[in-house]
Amino acid sequence: MHTETATGTVPGVNALIVHAHPEPRSFCSALRDVAVHELEASGATVEVSDLYEDGFVPVLSWHDFTAPVEPAVLRPMEEQAAAVSSGTLAADVAEQVARLQRADLVIVNAPMWWYSVPAIMKGWFDRVLVSGVAYGVGDVKPFTGPLNAKRALLTLTASNEAADFTAERAGTLETVLRPIVHGTFRYVGMQVLEPFVAFGADVVDEATRATYLAAYSARLRELVAEEKTISP
Repeated sequence: MHTETATGTVPGVNALIVHAHPEPRSFCSALRDVAVHELEASGATVEVSDLYEDGFVPVLSWHDFTAPVEPAVLRPMEEQAAAVSSGTLAADVAEQVARLQRADLVIVNAPMWWYSVPAIMKGWFDRVLVSGVAYGVGDVKPFTGPLNAKRALLTLTASNEAADFTAERAGTLETVLRPIVHGTFRYVGMQVLEPFVAFGADVVDEATRATYLAAYSARLRELVAEEKTISP
């Protein structure tokens, strides 16, 4: 698996960037590179899960479980919880779960395709946000934990302009992103940060792209500064 790691000077500031774009020269990938640079420069430890480069398999299946408790019928939630408890998750899933557990800041970096994220990113949600770690833990209720110590940032490139997100069209940006922001990040208890969206990313000029990159750099520096104040 592809990993980029740098040990910074500020303990407790650990970032995981989950990146999902098949083209390394895309603007989406440029945002990923800016995030790595700015976070490392700010003293954070950075790990990158590059799903396409790593060949991440997005399909949840029996292969996720090396010692299934009920081989006759696949019940994903029950099998995930049992595998977490017994340490029998498949190696690729276990590695991604470990990266998630180490992170204080989780950045999901992807293009907006069909008003959502690519299938490979949805597969990461399905396979890595496992019962027994991301939800279904003791008496912790959905939307309150157990990942409530982590912050989540959704970073997207979109073909649409900001003005395209209206109730008369696909819906407001808040409505379009709600399944990810609320139904995924907030469901597992993460503190959801305001998404960063580069609108019209495939049609804007280089000056506008430079403006996006500068704004994103500034945003990331602010996030690390905030994390320093709340880290133990």
